Parts: sequence; C-alpha cells; structure tokens
Amino acid sequence: MTDTKPKTRRQIVEQARRAALDGDWEAAIQLDQEIIERWPRDADAYNRLGRALLEYRRIGAAHEAYSNALKIDPANMIARRNLQRLELIRHRKGSDEGAQDQSRDTVIPRTSVFIEEVGKTWVDELVNPAPMEELADVYSGEQLQLSVEEGRLIVRRANGQRVGEVEAKTAARIIDLMNGGNRYEVFALGLSVASLRVILREVYRDPNQAGRISFPRQISATRAYLRERDLLRQRDEADFLLTDDDDEEIEEDETTVEPGDEEDAAEPEPDTFIEDAVVVVEEEEPTI
Repeated sequence: MTDTKPKTRRQIVEQARRAALDGDWEAAIQLDQEIIERWPRDADAYNRLGRALLEYRRIGAAHEAYSNALKIDPANMIARRNLQRLELIRHRKGSDEGAQDQSRDTVIPRTSVFIEEVGKTWVDELVNPAPMEELADVYSGEQLQLSVEEGRLIVRRANGQRVGEVEAKTAARIIDLMNGGNRYEVFALGLSVASLRVILREVYRDPNQAGRISFPRQISATRAYLRERDLLRQRDEADFLLTDDDDEEIEEDETTVEPGDEEDAAEPEPDTFIEDAVVVVEEEEPTI
C-alpha cells in the first residue's frame, strides 16, 4: 500500500491561484475552502474565496468571506476595500444577497495589461463618473470600452453602461491619435474615493503615428522623478555634517552676551552637569 502525502500549504495555494487565473472559479472555491479548513487563520485564503464567490454574484457569502479576513487581519486593505464595495452593491440591489447571476461572462485579462509602460500607458481616475453604487459593480480587471461622443472619450462597460470619461486633455490627444489609426484598450483597476481608476493602454501604433507618443506627460513625470532620484544619490554625508565654519559660528553665538543679559549668562544651563560638593563629617572618636 502506498502512502499518499497530503499536499502542502504552498501547493494548494498555488493551485487556487492558478484556478483563479484560468477562470475556474468552482475549483478556486473548493481549494480555498480546503485551505481554510486546514489553516483557519489564513486571511489571504478568505480574500481569494470572496473574489471567487463574487464571480457567482453570491454577495452575502462573499461579504462573509471578506469579513472573516478582516477579523483575522484588521489592517487587511484588500478585505476592507472589498467590503466597502459590497456595501455599495447591497445598497443598490437591495437585500437579494443569495441571488446568483451567472449570466455575466468573466474574461480574465492578460496580466501584461496592468504593467505600466512609459509613454504607452496612462493610469487615472475617470471624470464625470457614474454613481458609486454603479461603479461598485465594476470588478478589478474588467475590460471596458472606449467611444468618442461629441468630442469626449467616454468609457462604458460591455453592456453599454456608462461609467465615466477620460479627462479632457488626455482625451483630446487620444481621440486625435485614434483618428490617425492608433488603437487603445482600457481596464478597470478599482474604486477610488469618488471615482473609478482605470489604465489606458496603447495596443497598436499606426505607422503614420510613429513619431508621436500617446502619453508624453507620463514621460515628463518619469524624467522629473529620475532627476530627483539622481539628486538625492549625489548627496553625501557632508550635506548633513557641520563644517569648521559652522562650528565657529556656533561658538560665537554661545559666547556672545547681549547687554543686560550678564546675570542670565552667568547662570548654568539647565542641562549642564554640576558636581555637588559632598561634605564629609568625620565621626568623633569614641570616648573611653
């Protein structure tokens, strides 16, 4: 009889992550539940379970999973943000927590879409956003659609629901480049305080636009950051040490007494250590 060793925690976690990346949410739920049964204090497993349950629109169960993650790790920002999002969904959809809606086809985006490339990507919040109750239903990684309407770059979900628009300056440039043959994709990153953060990516540059950068402001910001970093690297300890001239100025300041301050100057500083004189009383020799 052959002994089958139980899978290690690392092996099961890797399988759960792979199942999520492949969109196999049923397997992801089973694997994360197995992790929780064996290691009940695993906040990350509860977060992954909540994410998988959301794919089946099991709002109540997902809320419970994220709540358990927050109980284990009160500083867990993933759980906290998702609970805030679920509260908005609950507020909009009412108390139908157990309803399941599998009509939405989930498409797992390429992991590369979230990697920022200088000049080719732009991360920003949408302006004129939809109400937060509607934005809360947009999941991180969801691919959105771009449309040009009356000179504005509108962002919509696949079902046509409007979620916001790209700010005017960036929109004007992208619309011009799109008219010249460039193509762009936009993906949701997550909720901000009052809007939805997205990443806009150039996926095709028309040969006629070869000399034009999609997002030159990102290049400017990157260069400014690199300049600041180089300046900090050039600084050495000498910038933080006193020179001989500085020492002389300090000594002059300490020894200069303004008129009328003679009495104050004569008094010792509070932190100055003063050795108190110790009076030793010799004992008298005993009389016989």
